Amino acid sequence: MDEHKILDKSINIGSKISKNRFCIQPMEAGDATLEGLPSKYTMERYHRYASGGAGIVVIEAVTLQYRSRSTEHQLLLDPENAQNLNFWRRFFRTMKDCYPDTLFIMQLQHAGEFSSDVFSERVCVKPHPAFGGKIINADYADNVIEQTIAAARFLYDAGCDGVDIKFCHGYLGSQILRPYNDREWKYGGSWANRSSFAFNMCEGIRRHIPDRGFLVGAKVSAFEDFDGGQTFEESLDLIRGLEARGADFFIESLGNAYFSWSLMAPGGKDRGNVYKHLAAAKIIKDSLAPGTVLIGGGLSALGSRLPVVSEYGIYNGLFDMAGLGRQAFADPSLPNKYTEDRLEEVHWCRCCDKCGELLRSGRQSYCVFI
Repeated sequence: MDEHKILDKSINIGSKISKNRFCIQPMEAGDATLEGLPSKYTMERYHRYASGGAGIVVIEAVTLQYRSRSTEHQLLLDPENAQNLNFWRRFFRTMKDCYPDTLFIMQLQHAGEFSSDVFSERVCVKPHPAFGGKIINADYADNVIEQTIAAARFLYDAGCDGVDIKFCHGYLGSQILRPYNDREWKYGGSWANRSSFAFNMCEGIRRHIPDRGFLVGAKVSAFEDFDGGQTFEESLDLIRGLEARGADFFIESLGNAYFSWSLMAPGGKDRGNVYKHLAAAKIIKDSLAPGTVLIGGGLSALGSRLPVVSEYGIYNGLFDMAGLGRQAFADPSLPNKYTEDRLEEVHWCRCCDKCGELLRSGRQSYCVFI
């Protein structure tokens, strides 16, 4: 191995080891069955991700609430449905049998005000003019916490390597955390109230699963960049608080899927936003303990410069691993091609956003150029 190719080097995360510094980001593809189970297309996609050589593969945006979904074909984990749980057990058994040196982490989320009001129920913490929705109460939010803890316990028993709690991009976690949630209720108003939702969730998972071989982490929007959105100051406090409660890793992100897409997913004329991700990652990394892993985001817009900028980021302490989002759609074999010095064969993401357009229109998402 070339000693300068740091993306090839392994890294400790919790008590696990990632074989390299590549992480497949949780990219929602809308290819599940109507019941929320992985379809043949989902399975083929995850085989491509894992066989492509990434050290970590994060399973995307899995909802625990069939009643409130952002897409009709969203993946579902239902802790009370035996058929659903048996399917996921087989999923992890298959993946681990085929790819024993790959870490599989599941991202859990609730769409909140992003839930469709056509085929599901839209809920919110405080109605926003762009969305509306049924206002949830403390019992509802407490149930989300309990569902997440139950899901994590199932994943631990099923052989999954960890869980990623979604506090980014405007989904329910973000909606509770942001200052716009200023109504007076258990998880609203003061930062202490708003942050307790995330802290109780993380603390509950670690209380039930103290084994650091099961990784706990969060994808966090450092800021959402709209009036009332998540702020950098509070997000840093969130990250430090989650770390103190047992989080092993974080995935850096910015923006909101509705209000600030180009910040969340830079591309085209907005490629300069990649450097906002890098700057945010450096500030976050500097606030973490040395053993806590940070995965850098927003890198796909770099195209063929993704490897060299990622190497720079790791060497200079901006982050520890490179997250592959849209690039994983374009060519999930980038990690193998990097290792084998075949970068000239990589199909680089063009950041055309056709994959995002497909998902937003309710269709299966994929790279239209392959």
